[in-house]
Amino acid sequence: MTDDVIGAAAARLAAEAGVTRRRDLGALPARDLERFAVAAGGPPPVDGAVPPLYLSSVMGWSAGPPEAELRPDGSGADETRGLPLDGLRLMGAGQELEFHGTVRAGDRVVEHTTLLDVRRKAGRSGDLLLLTVERRFTDEADRPLVTCRETFVAR
Repeated sequence: MTDDVIGAAAARLAAEAGVTRRRDLGALPARDLERFAVAAGGPPPVDGAVPPLYLSSVMGWSAGPPEAELRPDGSGADETRGLPLDGLRLMGAGQELEFHGTVRAGDRVVEHTTLLDVRRKAGRSGDLLLLTVERRFTDEADRPLVTCRETFVAR
């Protein structure tokens, strides 16, 4: 990976900093919540309650892109929060979570995604970018449900 690719990506991403994208995720299907609970090794949801980590764990909310639209690291635009990461691979580097309200199957959820910070750093194998992204999940009346601040490494 050349420094030119990292520099160009840093410039593209800097232009996105502070921009919030709003996306209506629709009503949360009970079956998806049950499948998440099974995959996470937890008990099935009680009274339709969403497992606490569900909203922050889902990387993509669509059925997925066609294979031809996948990035070299196997991710699609949905999984990379719509950020202009052309030429880079993305790796998760941690989350901070705040839980504000109870979410239940059938609730309509809205995701608000903001790129908070882009920092260029020198790594052992070359330059990389550290991205801080905030995803706020609200109900349709804009009441907060979950706030997820996550860090990604892009190289």
